[in-house]
Amino acid sequence: MGKSKPRNRTKNRTNPTAKPLADPELAAIRDQRILPVLKDLQSPDLKTRSAAARAITNLVEDHKSRKLLLREQIVRILFEQTLTDSNLETRTDGWGILRNLTVEEEPDFCIHLYRQDVLTAIDGVLKTIVQTIESQDVPFAKLPAAQQNILWNLTSSIISLVSSLAEAQEEIAEAISKNSTIVTFLFGLLAFSTPSHIQNELLSCLTILTEDNKLLDQQVVDGEWLKGLLRIKDAETIDSIAACGVLHNVFVTMKWFDHNTPVEGASDASLIPTLVKYMEHSRPQSNGHNLSSSPDEVLQLALEITASIATSLQEALEHGSRNEKEFEGFGESVNGDIEDLDIKDIDEDEEFKDEDSGDEMNQDEIDAEMEMVLGDDSDEETPGEEATLGLLVRLVAPQLLSLARPTQDANNPIQEHALSALNNIAWTISSIDFSTGHLRSLQKFWATVTQSIWDGIISPVLASNTADIELASSITSLAWAVARSVKGAIKIKPEEQRKFMALYQASRSLEPSNGDSKGEDDTDAFQGLGVKSIGILGSLAMDPAPVELNREIGIFLLTTLSALPDVPAADTVEALNQLFDIYADKSYSFDEPVFWGDNFSKHLEEIQPKAKKLAKSIDKRKFGELRSRADEAVLNLGRFLVYKRKERKEDRDDFK
Repeated sequence: MGKSKPRNRTKNRTNPTAKPLADPELAAIRDQRILPVLKDLQSPDLKTRSAAARAITNLVEDHKSRKLLLREQIVRILFEQTLTDSNLETRTDGWGILRNLTVEEEPDFCIHLYRQDVLTAIDGVLKTIVQTIESQDVPFAKLPAAQQNILWNLTSSIISLVSSLAEAQEEIAEAISKNSTIVTFLFGLLAFSTPSHIQNELLSCLTILTEDNKLLDQQVVDGEWLKGLLRIKDAETIDSIAACGVLHNVFVTMKWFDHNTPVEGASDASLIPTLVKYMEHSRPQSNGHNLSSSPDEVLQLALEITASIATSLQEALEHGSRNEKEFEGFGESVNGDIEDLDIKDIDEDEEFKDEDSGDEMNQDEIDAEMEMVLGDDSDEETPGEEATLGLLVRLVAPQLLSLARPTQDANNPIQEHALSALNNIAWTISSIDFSTGHLRSLQKFWATVTQSIWDGIISPVLASNTADIELASSITSLAWAVARSVKGAIKIKPEEQRKFMALYQASRSLEPSNGDSKGEDDTDAFQGLGVKSIGILGSLAMDPAPVELNREIGIFLLTTLSALPDVPAADTVEALNQLFDIYADKSYSFDEPVFWGDNFSKHLEEIQPKAKKLAKSIDKRKFGELRSRADEAVLNLGRFLVYKRKERKEDRDDFK
């Protein structure tokens, strides 16, 4: 009985062409447009077939017509007839239809094509293209312009189709990478004189294919293809930016970081001057563009590559060369100081100490404190010790600052991408431990940049009281990263901390109830506006923050936690972690008047059972990361309270 089920399902499956359409409008479109054009596509007359193919190319752009074409088996007709037509122009139109379908449809459609063995069909048509281009009998350059255009249209359709297929599924990307005909064609075309739109589409396709693809990237570095990409990068043309995207993917996959590369200059550091040069000479355009690659699109791509370089920088530094073997760049993360809160492990850690512990500091004293932290430039680092990090700070950040400034255009993609790139740079730098003095002048330069970022980007957005939640989230994330990267040593304008408090309250009205919030995706839970708002407030409250600012933020965090269990789990974790960091050492000027003076310890003891209850309510099978971090925060809360009591007791014993 069990074996008969698949057979019955196949037997009883409804024929989609026979199923009547209930919607009169769709039925009319089918009868008046779709069926006639499909009939013409299969006509024995060449002109009729060609005209039908061109008509279908336009119909595909309309949602209803496209769905009806698929319903009437357009893919089967293309595979069985159009793609094997005796006329090259008709075959080209057929591939154009298939390309447009992959662009308009969901990834599942590409997977369907892959299972229909579309790669074999692509393999065959590429051989035709190559034979035409390399023909000795009739050189390609001597072909009539019309024939050349047909061939380039066919090439464009195939490249775009390969891009869509590769994006749809890793399995398909791997299959493409193993297909020597496709791969050799794509890279071989880089060395051929092609129309600009073909070169741009080709580099975009290679960017998709080379991302996290060791199989293909190894082929790139083993042959001559790497040199070809480097030549395009150095040519200072509009394609140089796209070439940077391909090269960046290869460098990251092969772990070619700064000095740790077998080919001199083959690292992200070599891409940055090209990217910066384009940023310097290109500014957002107010008018529209019909070109395949407008200046705005290229600038946006440059910003995307820059953001990706910044994200991969931490791994690059961890794989530093012989020049960076003594680099002690990566300290514990804000959320990762687990053992530091255990009283058994707390000793003379510099992170928990500060020599200056007095009364509340005014602004001049904060400036002096910052100058003391930054020091002088007597111990200049060599260029080799900076590499990608130094270039991002000294060359890229000032350019991004200019592009990320608020504009009148509410939907400015250039500003959004510049903010994203700045955000990634700031977050990476916030993970670097500058305490060794190894990168002192770079640290000092970054401090000036961060204040400019705050004054030129963050403050204006806060002052505008924007209702754009996406912009507010981006700005809050940037503010958190910037403040964290300089240990909170940012000059803020009066009342700006309250803007972030208001943003947190606004985030609560946008989020689901706490019961639902525990069901958020583990990663997304810690990317919300609420967590970011808490994070920036915690950074602003860090030593050497003025006592009153620290008190206001500390009370806000405690008040937020006192509402447990009606607080999102991720917000709870972040608020606790911020409190651990803010009051980590008794030498901080606000520890005595705020933490002990305002009885923070007692409030945290009252919060402890509520936090524990919240943590236990998170399903660890569904949301393992969220549960793990909540458990960790609760554990650290107990350790923190024990540590603070011990610290207090030691102080009292010293006065006896």
